[in-house]
Amino acid sequence: MKLKSLLFILSLIPTALSAQWVNVGNADYNWGPFLVYSINLATENGEYKENQLPMMLSFKYEKPVEGKNFAISLIKEMEHLKADKAKMDLWLKAMQEIFPDFSPNAVLRYIALPDKGYFILNDSILDHEFEPEFSQMLINIWLSPESNFIKLQPQLLGKEKGSTSPDEFKTEPEIDPMGEDDASPQLPPNFPLNTLDPEAGG
Repeated sequence: MKLKSLLFILSLIPTALSAQWVNVGNADYNWGPFLVYSINLATENGEYKENQLPMMLSFKYEKPVEGKNFAISLIKEMEHLKADKAKMDLWLKAMQEIFPDFSPNAVLRYIALPDKGYFILNDSILDHEFEPEFSQMLINIWLSPESNFIKLQPQLLGKEKGSTSPDEFKTEPEIDPMGEDDASPQLPPNFPLNTLDPEAGG
């Protein structure tokens, strides 16, 4: 995955390093008999209340998924939740520009902060900053009362135990120096995504 803005990446690392993520819950998304991906919700205290930030959604793919199609599926769910059409067009374009095709075992994360949000694929920050309205719509896809995924909410919110271990959502970042011309800089080895606490939450 090619990353274009070193300054963008460097601006996010201090915020990310300040977070200590604790598992809330996780659930599986199935298409017919096939497990497509597992989804995990994490916060700083292992609990989730409406509009709570920061929070993190993680997707661990079990089947190959085309990035452009995954972006379309997210926008369709936002459309169901009556998001603004003009903004959805911009969000779709942005996601299709930064999403690669996802391989089995790839982990895509979205970190929602009060003032911005961003995606991380495995250990690489994807080069686009999303506004809070996008973050809220993305969260609503799975946690809104009007969600099409209402059956997944008890597991995501930790009220029922999910079938996937929180350990499945961890990655091991490579330890490489970050140079100005590095097209794919790596995060520091103590990046907080590895501090996800499997003992808390679901």
